[in-house]
Amino acid sequence: MAVEPIIETAVQETKLTLNGAVLRGNLLAHNGTNWVAANATDATTSLYAQYIALEGGASGAEIRACRGVELSDADAPWTANGTIYVSGTAGAFTQTRPATAGDVIQIVGRAISTSQASLFIERPRVVEWFLSPDNLDTSSEPGLGTADAGWPGPQITGTETFYFKGRFPSNIVGSIEAANIVYDSVNASAGDIDITVVGGYDGASNVQDTGTAITAGDWSQTDTDNIILTQDISAALDAGFYTPSRNWAIYVDPDGVTGAVMVLGLYLRMLVV
Repeated sequence: MAVEPIIETAVQETKLTLNGAVLRGNLLAHNGTNWVAANATDATTSLYAQYIALEGGASGAEIRACRGVELSDADAPWTANGTIYVSGTAGAFTQTRPATAGDVIQIVGRAISTSQASLFIERPRVVEWFLSPDNLDTSSEPGLGTADAGWPGPQITGTETFYFKGRFPSNIVGSIEAANIVYDSVNASAGDIDITVVGGYDGASNVQDTGTAITAGDWSQTDTDNIILTQDISAALDAGFYTPSRNWAIYVDPDGVTGAVMVLGLYLRMLVV
């Protein structure tokens, strides 16, 4: 991309105040104060692209920006009809998918030709997951579980453990919105449940990050029989742990549960771009 490409058309224009210098055609992100150059390699995944600069400006300037453009750049060159991503170079876009561990993979457009591109910044959207417990558990029915009132899963008391595992999407942004273990109460009370996590990128250490442990965790609801209980474990998925394309596992170790709970699953809610 040339230093400043030619903007041919623009849609959904607005004005933004800068918190750092940008050039015309730069992709813009919000850093919590004002608008700066977007960057796929931002470790906290907060500098995802939201607008495109229609003019350059210094920090503190108010500039015109928009969500969609068609632009030309004679010295690109792009591969016609190829995908365009937010780059690991601040403000830039690229047809090379970012490959550094933890990069946010955000698609922002397509190449019309070798010198023209069409960009449109979609709003972040919510994704919800519900994951079943791993086959490995130390209940009295390991890997099989039992049932209560029609709810299947491992039945856990104070001496049994279980796991979840997964992989965060390559396009997650921001902080995790919700992370709750969901249980069915079998006259359960006095929850004392420890949570530990481990994570690693492909090709990296299998204990690369261990998040933030939770000790003596409890469900959010009052102890009652025959209700659905939830335990908030979002504190274990801290900003350093909750990153794009990270593989992870969660170990749940109840130190004490009077009665029992059926483990139904893990509910996760997050933003992706």
